[in-house]
Amino acid sequence: MPETKTEALDRAKKEGFLKSSVIQSDDKKWFIAPNGIKSHGAKKAYANCRANGGDKEKCAKIAWSVEKGQ
Repeated sequence: MPETKTEALDRAKKEGFLKSSVIQSDDKKWFIAPNGIKSHGAKKAYANCRANGGDKEKCAKIAWSVEKGQ
């Protein structure tokens, strides 16, 4: 679910995510990338997938593929 940057940062803090996990998709929606995703490209892939209607599990798999360089 897309949020404002402030909402995403607040939820990330509350749920124990790093501030750096909050990422903006290309269409300006904010998401929290899964724990362990460190590269900007993988976080961006996750946010764009979610913004395009992908579910969390599918988008996390895509992000991990990008993170691992596959």
